Amino acid sequence: MKKLFAVAAIVACLLLTTGGIALGQTGDAHPDGNAHPNVGAFLLPRLTDSSLRIICSGTLVTPRVFLTASHCTAYALSQGFTTTWVTFDPNFGTDAAHNIFDTPYHGTIVHNPDYKQPYHSDFSLILLDQPVAGIAPARIAPVGFLDALRDAGVINTTDYLNVGYGTSEKVVVQSQGPKFPFDGIRKWTISGFHALNPDMIHLDQNLSRGLSGTGYGDSGGPTFVDTPSGPVIISVVSSGDVPLYSTSVNTRVDTEAARAFLAPYLALH
Repeated sequence: MKKLFAVAAIVACLLLTTGGIALGQTGDAHPDGNAHPNVGAFLLPRLTDSSLRIICSGTLVTPRVFLTASHCTAYALSQGFTTTWVTFDPNFGTDAAHNIFDTPYHGTIVHNPDYKQPYHSDFSLILLDQPVAGIAPARIAPVGFLDALRDAGVINTTDYLNVGYGTSEKVVVQSQGPKFPFDGIRKWTISGFHALNPDMIHLDQNLSRGLSGTGYGDSGGPTFVDTPSGPVIISVVSSGDVPLYSTSVNTRVDTEAARAFLAPYLALH
């Protein structure tokens, strides 16, 4: 009951404010700089050398817990990796080459045993070897947060802030067809509401409506909703339409199932 009262209080405050996130809606992706230092990239070594490449995004939610998507951890495990690396460099793709010897954040993959392809229980984590210093972790929304927004009638007018390292547009290469490159720069976008399911939220990223969203490489990254006490993570990026212009599909983390999986790790120091 305490959780329900806390969510209701947050929603009541939202109803009294004029906007969600202080950033205006946008039709493209904006470089994030240091606006969201707790959003990082999930890295794996290239097979040819010790350099690292981005496969997904994620968020530091305690000094040692990096929240990401299960389909990302499943891919890493399928490639034989049980440990991995994380960076919080907002310009990872344009800075000097990174390798396993000069990237400080290393951790063990904790894959959600309830995950089923393609996106059932699509939240997992990386448990970092050492606590991250100097970066304040992000907060996860309380259980039932999105249901409370819906019941209060504000879910349609709320801004949804996405942060990640993924592609910002489709590129058509002659004779090769569409490509979705990402440059390794952390960016933010704003999406609108489309639909809510018990375990998923579907977000509108239609450019014609002045919205934007997520693409390849943003998987596992957070979607934030602003509250009077600061932003909270409501979901991690799971999927979307292939052309990247209509809707995205995100797995909710404001559910009992998500909290049950995360709780033992959130309690670690």
